[in-house]
Amino acid sequence: MREFLESCFSPLTLPFTALLALILLYWLFLIIGAVDLEFLDSLVPDVDVDEGGGVFGPLLHWLGIGSVPVMIMLSFFIFFGWAISLIANAAVNADGSPIVGLLLLLPNLAVSLFLAGLIARPFGRLFKPETHQRILYSVGVATTSTVTADFGQVEIPARGAPIVINARTVGDTVLHRGDKALVYDQDNDKGIYFVEKYTD
Repeated sequence: MREFLESCFSPLTLPFTALLALILLYWLFLIIGAVDLEFLDSLVPDVDVDEGGGVFGPLLHWLGIGSVPVMIMLSFFIFFGWAISLIANAAVNADGSPIVGLLLLLPNLAVSLFLAGLIARPFGRLFKPETHQRILYSVGVATTSTVTADFGQVEIPARGAPIVINARTVGDTVLHRGDKALVYDQDNDKGIYFVEKYTD
């Protein structure tokens, strides 16, 4: 037990240990209702996963970003990073060499990201709407910086976790973060919903 604790708090593993502690604290706060599961989703860069998203689009799509809450993906990533750091440093860097530790860091991050995406993506099924009727003609709130004909997401209140949909406007209509949006149509093939600005 002592050796395990020493490994956890060694300089090479300490950053992952600190991040893991924060993640555990987050899930504790989530259980007691002090934070929301999707509170980091609005901080994700405005990359349109469905339309390719440029260089990072395929990676974000593979990781499940947009269908899985960021905190789920991040939690798996940090856990695997911590576990791999412990195992790798114990196996090939028992002397605690900073140089060897740094050489191990990049492969660790790559493998952790791969494993996190592999494990997190199936969780996307839990966050899919139960029925399309539950979404159509609902009123939600724009959560991305803008919602345009090419990009955007809208959050619809629901029992339990809110529903986050990929939303598009028609023509030059632009919604901004916080604007109310009425969902009036859908494109099943692309998995998007069409919205317009809603006024009370």
